[in-house]
Amino acid sequence: MRLLGVLAGAAVLAGCTAAPAPEAAPVTTQPPAPPAACLLDADALTMASGVAWAPDEIAASDTRCIYDADGGGGEFLVVEIAPAVPLDDVAAVCTAGSRTPAGTGFVCGLPGGGVFAATERDGDLLTLAAAAVPAATTADRLATALDAQLTLVG
Repeated sequence: MRLLGVLAGAAVLAGCTAAPAPEAAPVTTQPPAPPAACLLDADALTMASGVAWAPDEIAASDTRCIYDADGGGGEFLVVEIAPAVPLDDVAAVCTAGSRTPAGTGFVCGLPGGGVFAATERDGDLLTLAAAAVPAATTADRLATALDAQLTLVG
């Protein structure tokens, strides 16, 4: 009789199953924000200049970002954020007579054919500089693209 009681108890326990554990909520992680200096709209820059530009976010910081020109033969665009100084002082790097207004700053040519742009943004100086113009575009087209970027980020 005792054996029957044990077997009956075992049968009852065997029929019981633990409730399934609740599914863990899916873990959603947001990608980290890009470094502050990687603030250009790369798609708009690509459309305006005719050259695909991609930020090197691995080497970037909150004060400097380099955008590589795809297939440009090593050309790149450097974006820097620094303490503000008068824009007229920064314009000293420009080729004489090449400075034109852009957004709240200016765009100009650099000696050797590059393009430079600068503006004040949030109390800082923002500069964009391409020492060389990729073969797939022109200095004028790149200057127009940088002008548009200054308007977007300003």
